Amino acid sequence: MRLGPFVRVWCCLGLVACAQPPDEEADGGAEDGGWEDQADLPPDLPADRPPDGVPDEAGRDLPFDIPAADVLIYAHSRDTLYTFSAATLTVAEIGVFRLSDGTAAPSMLDLAVNEAGEVYTASETRLFRCDPATAAVSPVGDFGLAAGEALYALTFLPAGVLRSDRETMIGATNAGAYYEVDPATAATTHLGQYPDGWLSSGDIVSIVGLGTYATLKRYDHPDSDMLAEMTFRGDGSVAARVIGPITDGATGFRQLFGLGYWGRSLYGFSNSGQLVEIDRDTAEGTLVTAATGADQFWGAGVTTVAPVIF
Repeated sequence: MRLGPFVRVWCCLGLVACAQPPDEEADGGAEDGGWEDQADLPPDLPADRPPDGVPDEAGRDLPFDIPAADVLIYAHSRDTLYTFSAATLTVAEIGVFRLSDGTAAPSMLDLAVNEAGEVYTASETRLFRCDPATAAVSPVGDFGLAAGEALYALTFLPAGVLRSDRETMIGATNAGAYYEVDPATAATTHLGQYPDGWLSSGDIVSIVGLGTYATLKRYDHPDSDMLAEMTFRGDGSVAARVIGPITDGATGFRQLFGLGYWGRSLYGFSNSGQLVEIDRDTAEGTLVTAATGADQFWGAGVTTVAPVIF
């Protein structure tokens, strides 16, 4: 596919992702890089969020700067994997998803990337490990879901969100039922249902030090997807704080089947091949480009330690 227009788009993202941390003394930080109390937080940082470099609830240091060569974004259509590199400011088509014997893999509904950068994809019935260098996939196992159910929204939650000692893979159906998925076996455990009648419109993304976001839909909001911040609790339940409709004025953005994050913004990948920048605080959407070189996106994923700028 022709990918030229995407190169310009992700040049901007790469510059954000590679931003350097401010000088601690100039910003009033303590000598050890920590902060005494909320009064010492930088003025543009919400009081309920720790500054970068301060341990999160799981006891780990939050990453501020990730080497450019390690910053990768993945997106896919039903059959093709793409990679977005902030190091080279280019976009490349990795290839068609194929099994180890070279035959075509089944259509992929979504993908997820863990902290280590390992990529997993989901078909209607099975979980796969994916080689991000070749798009070759190998089956992990069957989800074992009821007939007609499939995981269209897949992500990893960082350690300390749902499980205190490890990252957790979760997947949601179109009907809003969500499951914990064992990445070693693909076994699923039903955790609950999205609250207040909300259905999954496409994807979930979760980032260390930022939070978890999802695109949702409901019958009384037919003109656009809704952006929500999702709070998963240790007992498996979830609360949804609806931020608002993903719109640009009177234009609504729908079927955002892929969701990623870099710097200060969320990025939605639509079923019609659009790339939409989404304000994480207001849900305002801005069409970056419709000429992405792909006629559709069915999913997207980014490491749980993607850079965050407040």
